[in-house]
Amino acid sequence: MTSTGTITHLVAKFYQRKALSQLKKQFRFLGATMPDSIPLRNGVTIQWYRYSLYAANTTPSAEGTVGTSLPLTTTTVTATVSEYSDYITLSKLLSETAIDNMAANAADQLGYRAGLTVDTIARIEFDANTTGNPDITTLGAYATVNDIRRNVADLKGHDVRPMSDGDFYMIAHPYTTFDICSDNTAGGFIDITKYGRPTDLYEGEIGKVYGCRIVESTNVATGGTAPNLLYYAYLVGNEAVGAVDLAGAGPSKVTDPEKQAFRINTFSSGPNPADPEGKIGSYCSYRFVFAVKTLDTSTYRYRRISCDASLV
Repeated sequence: MTSTGTITHLVAKFYQRKALSQLKKQFRFLGATMPDSIPLRNGVTIQWYRYSLYAANTTPSAEGTVGTSLPLTTTTVTATVSEYSDYITLSKLLSETAIDNMAANAADQLGYRAGLTVDTIARIEFDANTTGNPDITTLGAYATVNDIRRNVADLKGHDVRPMSDGDFYMIAHPYTTFDICSDNTAGGFIDITKYGRPTDLYEGEIGKVYGCRIVESTNVATGGTAPNLLYYAYLVGNEAVGAVDLAGAGPSKVTDPEKQAFRINTFSSGPNPADPEGKIGSYCSYRFVFAVKTLDTSTYRYRRISCDASLV
């Protein structure tokens, strides 16, 4: 019998031309911000303003006496946009000999980095205000629906309004949502399958509690030390944090990198003054101009909840 082991030219590898999937995070924090934009040729700094509220007037007016005019006062918030960019170059020889489309693969990898950069910049701003807005601990050992109720009530008690759709927004790690979903308190967690309009969902939404819609992300900050890590959950009201870009140069709005692609510039190259021999076959890049800023530091309009997890 003749077998393949003796026919050496048949002992070769078959290369699958499609890469295996990667464990990519999903991006939720930009969706918790208020979007804004700076027009071109108007500088790099945006200024928001808010009028100061009057207190109630409980003093009757004196008859026949002209009163005193009230002053109008405002407070301002500014943010300065910054530029973020990266690139990958591919050799001409690699492009000519690789078994798959290296330019497309490089663009995909770079796009994930860009999307993660945007999401992380937004998250860092939510993490940056612990002095004025200290972390909230859970009522029990692990997160429950009562923790959401308490923090929604706390925000409402400070006159913080929900998002434009009428609900507050919560970003939580899957370990945290596991504990919330495991809480079978009557009238507590509502699964998305029980919504009146199940198509009106945020990307990654799993359900709601007490007028707070919950989305999952593994890109949350953590505290403590292993094995007792704490996973932060972010419960956000309207106009808590703003995200501003430069018109025409802002980042792509990507929430799920498996379904959406970040805008990447891809170019074929050839001999040029920087590469006289033409050894660079192609390159890809991204560039965006962006900033994230807390919009109210007198009354913070979000809460960061420190959650232990029963799964770890």
